Amino acid sequence: MDLEEGLRSLSSAGNVLSCEELCRLKAGLMLLKANEKGKAVSFWGKILGKESDYYIACAIAASKDMYPAKCFYYAGEDFNFTPLPELTEEVGEAVQGLQLTSPLTGKPTAMLETVEGSESQATLNELQRLALLVQEIDFDTACVPKGAHCLTEAQEVVPNSSFGGLEPAKAASLANYVHFRPPASVVSLKAQASNDLEYHANFLEPLEADLPKGCWAVRQDPATASVTLRSLLWPGYSAFHMPGTGKFGGVYFGYASKNNDLAFLI
Repeated sequence: MDLEEGLRSLSSAGNVLSCEELCRLKAGLMLLKANEKGKAVSFWGKILGKESDYYIACAIAASKDMYPAKCFYYAGEDFNFTPLPELTEEVGEAVQGLQLTSPLTGKPTAMLETVEGSESQATLNELQRLALLVQEIDFDTACVPKGAHCLTEAQEVVPNSSFGGLEPAKAASLANYVHFRPPASVVSLKAQASNDLEYHANFLEPLEADLPKGCWAVRQDPATASVTLRSLLWPGYSAFHMPGTGKFGGVYFGYASKNNDLAFLI
């Protein structure tokens, strides 16, 4: 879907870019797409920093696994997208262990902490923290309308070419939106392992099962003839779907701050 049209559909949530940002972003994404041949490239969002901001792009490519592989890229004010680092489990846990809550600075090489190892010393920087935050946000939020993707006989998740959009009544229900990622719940994993019919019918996990209950807000937007979904767990993430069409999308704008107190506020 066109970037400008998608952002217009989410403008009511405050997710906007200036004309200059939009022009330079489109040029940066075009160059990234040319370099990453065979991948579907899209704008993922903008993470705000104290001194400068990060623009994030996502590329989706076919994978040997059942689910498509997501690759993330970041850019500063030059809009020259560079791959985010792939984090090892050890580095991811080290970054999480710092329990940082302050906004990012906007400087990729800014040092976070020095971790003493048994044999060597590893240095953590903001780029690693950014990579972890993007993964966490995407895992908890990235959503699509139910039926927008299908499972082939070869056990591959692919876009559903026959998807014509949800009916208006169904589009307004959270039950008809799912996470675009591999399943994480024990029930889904058991169903996948047993390859049962229930899993084939519902291979993507529904948003309505997310915890805490009430962590999503759904509303119809008469101005854009669309339905929007907002994450209350990660304020700044919004998704939309235009009923009766194959148009949908999502974007994140914010400080990458998770609302850990949400369960006590609902």
